[in-house]
Amino acid sequence: MQVFFERREELAPGIWQYHFRPERPTDFMPGQYADFHILKPLGDPRGQSRVFSFTSLPTDDRISFVAKFVPPFGPYKQALQALQPGDALRLDDAMGDLVLPKSPDVPLVFVAGGIGIASFAGMLRQLLEAREERTIFFFYALRSRREQIFRELTDAYPLALTSITIAPHRLTAAEIRGSTPPDALIYLSGGQGFVEGLHADLLTLGTPHDHLVFDYFDGYTDF
Repeated sequence: MQVFFERREELAPGIWQYHFRPERPTDFMPGQYADFHILKPLGDPRGQSRVFSFTSLPTDDRISFVAKFVPPFGPYKQALQALQPGDALRLDDAMGDLVLPKSPDVPLVFVAGGIGIASFAGMLRQLLEAREERTIFFFYALRSRREQIFRELTDAYPLALTSITIAPHRLTAAEIRGSTPPDALIYLSGGQGFVEGLHADLLTLGTPHDHLVFDYFDGYTDF
C-alpha cells in the first residue's frame, strides 16, 4: 500500500514525527510497526526501507511514526528529510508483539529507551480514548531530558509509577524488578543494546521468558 507524505513536526531536538495519508484504511494494532519503503533508488547499503512503530491509531485517518536524526545521515534519512507533500512511500503489513493483552487485569511494565517510547504512544492513546485504566509502570531512559517526547500522553494517563533515568545514570533490571509486581508483563523497546542488555539481566533475575515482550529499533545504539 502507498502512503503520501503530508507533514513532519519536531517533537524534541533531532526527533521528528512524520504524518502520512494512506490510500486506504490501515490494519494494525497499537504498538506494532511496519517497513516504510522509499520508492526512488537510494544507493543505501541497508536497503530501501526502515522499520518504524506506528504512533497513530488504526482509527485515525492519518498514520504517523517517529524518527531520530543523528549525524551523519545515511541515504534513507536524507530521503526522509527531503520528502515533499504528496511524495509516496510504500507501507508493508504491520508486525510486532508489543500490543496490549486482552485481559485488563494483567499489570504492565513499559520500559522505553529514547524513542522506544514510540512503541507505547499508540497503546496509551488507545487506553485514553477508551477511558480504560490499567496498572502500568513506566520506565523511561534518556540521553538528555531534552529528548523526552510524548509527555502529554504520559502525564494524561494515570500511571502506577513513572521513573525517568537520565544518562550517565543507567536504568537497571534490578530497579525494574524491585518496584513492579512479580506477575507483571514487561515490555522493552529502544535501541538494540539497551533492549538486549535489559532482557538478559531480567532473565538472570528470574523473570520468566513469557513475561517479557520486546522489540528494538535497528540502527540505534544505546537508546
